[in-house]
Amino acid sequence: MPPVRLSKSAERWFLTKIAELADVNPAAARNLIDRLERQKGLLSSFPRSTERGLLEGTRKVSMPPLVLTIRERNGIIEIAAIRDARQRDAFAPTELRDALYDEETDDQEKIDDEPAEPRF
Repeated sequence: MPPVRLSKSAERWFLTKIAELADVNPAAARNLIDRLERQKGLLSSFPRSTERGLLEGTRKVSMPPLVLTIRERNGIIEIAAIRDARQRDAFAPTELRDALYDEETDDQEKIDDEPAEPRF
């Protein structure tokens, strides 16, 4: 069974989230830590049993209220990113570029469609 670890950025995000939660509800913070440890055990046994991610080579794991993005690297299962389930999915760089282009095009079309103000 391959080992499972958190990337540095995922670990930072998770520790920040746990610290915030512990200020409000220490038991809930401990519960979330326990759930992540159980999830890591499942991922070690069944790394490909989850939904494919948006980026090539990634998978998405639902662990409410969190979503984990995992990938296999050099025989290790890495939790590459963690986000709150209420957040939108991350974009691949090309999808982000296309989304920004679409927004700019939509904004320009709105400007072009507006009636010109009379000039006196």
